[in-house]
Amino acid sequence: MIAVASVVVALAALLVTAPPGQPEVAALVARVVEAHGGGPALEKYPAMFQEGEVTAHESADKGRLTRIFERPRRLRVVISYPGNRPEMRMLDGSRAWRDLQEVTGTPPASAMVLQAARLDLPLSLARAVGRLVDEGTLERDGRKLRALTLPLGEGMTITAEIDEASGRIQRSVARMPAGAGSLEFVTAFSDYRKVSGTWVAFREENYVHGRHSGTTELHRVELLEEGPTGAFRP
Repeated sequence: MIAVASVVVALAALLVTAPPGQPEVAALVARVVEAHGGGPALEKYPAMFQEGEVTAHESADKGRLTRIFERPRRLRVVISYPGNRPEMRMLDGSRAWRDLQEVTGTPPASAMVLQAARLDLPLSLARAVGRLVDEGTLERDGRKLRALTLPLGEGMTITAEIDEASGRIQRSVARMPAGAGSLEFVTAFSDYRKVSGTWVAFREENYVHGRHSGTTELHRVELLEEGPTGAFRP
């Protein structure tokens, strides 16, 4: 009880207000924050540089990945497969580009918004705990998980599937409007390693609308106090 109380106090320092009637949600989010390094460490570094390898599931092609994120909604992703031109995606607040062509307001832009939200999920949950939707528990691979959904606006949401005992996020499920329904992007996290006081998943299994699209393995992660100048615009 003392440990849980101390975590709730730490969340209060992040200006988090527990939703009325949902103290379990606030306590769970507190565990999530602590399990990923704690509020001070997460707040200290609003930007992150990642470098690694992407393996496409169907073709087994391997590409080099460079990913830069800066809170709250800035992203740069470059994927280079041998023999092909690099894929480049950039998001700067409300504007987005793909391969240097502006795609603001299109589905590719929404997909970037969802990816940026996924990279900042622990702190995003804490900052928006009053708006979270408790989806209850589910069982996946023999493990019970608790699902919390964060609305992102314009019909977009991201759900964190959390191991309640550890507070570690096991999967994220990002959804965006698509025609009469929605398009779903799932990421399963593993191989957590400590980087500058925070815990980062170095392996991601990615699925698009139920299809296993690929695997991301990070080789290098750096946390930064700000992103590189000019990284998020052509």
